[in-house]
Amino acid sequence: MFSNGFSSFESLLVKSANQRESAELLLLCWIYANKTVTLREDRRYLERLAGLARHREDLDILLSAVTQSRLDDVQLAAEVLVKAQAEPAKAFLREAVVLATSDGALSLRNHHILRFLADLSCVSPDSLRALYREVTGRTLAAPEDLSHRSHWQSAEAGFDAASAAEQPYAGATRQTTAAPRASWRARVRRLAESQWHERRRQQRLRRQQAQQAREREQRREAAAKAEREQRARAEARRRAEEEARRKGEEEARQRWHQQEQQRREQAHRPDHAAPSYRVRRALIELELGANASRQEIKLAYRRLAQRHHPDRFHGQSEWRVTLASQRFQRIKSAYDLLMQHA
Repeated sequence: MFSNGFSSFESLLVKSANQRESAELLLLCWIYANKTVTLREDRRYLERLAGLARHREDLDILLSAVTQSRLDDVQLAAEVLVKAQAEPAKAFLREAVVLATSDGALSLRNHHILRFLADLSCVSPDSLRALYREVTGRTLAAPEDLSHRSHWQSAEAGFDAASAAEQPYAGATRQTTAAPRASWRARVRRLAESQWHERRRQQRLRRQQAQQAREREQRREAAAKAEREQRARAEARRRAEEEARRKGEEEARQRWHQQEQQRREQAHRPDHAAPSYRVRRALIELELGANASRQEIKLAYRRLAQRHHPDRFHGQSEWRVTLASQRFQRIKSAYDLLMQHA
């Protein structure tokens, strides 16, 4: 019911819960519409600000208002900003500077718009220059005077006088009048060429950034692949060591069973004198049978002593070294006992 006789921005402003945020968003759209080169990032930046102001669905309406040169809406937004201003709005002015200079250049129109918004926001020219340097790292120079004749004519001074001196006839007046027109066309052509070169530069920059992003992604994938391969090799080594350990334990268990079987068979022979308990323990310790000869005892001792000598476990845990020392001592005692009874 509010739209009768109102523009779309006026209707939006009447229904807005925060008129100041709505007015600031329209003025930012005004800056967006007066940029020399608009980027996709500028649109996303506006969408984010519109979402914070709960006007994401109304962003197209605001852009339509400024692109159709509705200066009444801009004037209304400026009045709302002045009335709602309690202190210098540097946060809003910072957003305006970021949006106006996102493509690396500041258009002449946006230069004047920034100064106009600074005046509305109660920000002094010195504060505006300081804020501009803080955001862009560059100095905000004085804007070009649009009312000066040099803005509309080419840089070649004295063109009209030279044309009048060479052709003093009646047609000189028409040529002199055409000179500013030709100068204007040259300015427009140079502006179009500069915009075209700027677009090409932006395209090259985006392609370089995309290429760098692809290279970074490839490096990350290569590093992840190398890490997976290293983990797979480590897992394969661990499994091989575990398999070798299980195999060794199984072989040792089989040898023990064989020796135990031989001992039992020899114990049941009628002509065989069963060895004492200490001798049987010594034979088991050296992994020998009951009929082992002195040569077999020596070979078994050398083999087990070399395998379980404490020096082989240097650098490992203290518990592991202690176990090795105890096993080596048992092997030495068993060897001494068997050599006495052999």
